Amino acid sequence: MRAMRAMRLSAPVMLILLLLLLTLGCPPAATTSNKPDEVLRLYAEAVSAKEYDRAYALMSDAFRKRHDRKEFVRLLAENPGEIQAGVKQLRQKASSVQVEARLEFGDAEGLKLVIEDGSWKIAQNPLDFYGQSTPAEALRSFVRALERKRYDIVLRFVPSKWADGMTVDKLREEWEGAKKDEVGTLIKNLKANLGASIHQTGDTATMPYGDKFEVRFGREEGVWKIEDPD
Repeated sequence: MRAMRAMRLSAPVMLILLLLLLTLGCPPAATTSNKPDEVLRLYAEAVSAKEYDRAYALMSDAFRKRHDRKEFVRLLAENPGEIQAGVKQLRQKASSVQVEARLEFGDAEGLKLVIEDGSWKIAQNPLDFYGQSTPAEALRSFVRALERKRYDIVLRFVPSKWADGMTVDKLREEWEGAKKDEVGTLIKNLKANLGASIHQTGDTATMPYGDKFEVRFGREEGVWKIEDPD
């Protein structure tokens, strides 16, 4: 998946920011606006005025099924100073909200869309099945290539330090031979965790998954490769 400076916020403020992000999943019931910056403005106004019913109405149906109004109001009422600080930050940032959508059309398939000038646009080549522009995209492509036994594609994800002597035939012999069951388990585990959080620092990234596993990524000449999938 951005070089952004992390803000050190307290747990209540971070939770409120999360709640706000959850409202972007569908148009709010308390307004006819379908613009995310307008939703954020309305939410900030409601919280500042302690109109908690109006604020709660702006939360998505999915959120309200998980968190009842009482819990929502308690969080706001018990942390007024931190909440107001968070609202101030949100008001300052609301105009720069970027909305994205992702179409999932297979176990390891997806297509990202973004809004530009009020219209939805496709943010990536829908015919590029093996992209490597982000760690998340590289992982999906890697899984897709393994599933389809496209070892010529799998070679693209091998870091240059290990590429010497690596061939399609060697990969096929190893991964369809003695390690066949191991590779099958790896694919299954990776597919089940394609949505896991990826932590990026410069040209390296990691994705912990399961109880003890971790994918390690490295970026070479602008594309991401898989240093270790498990």
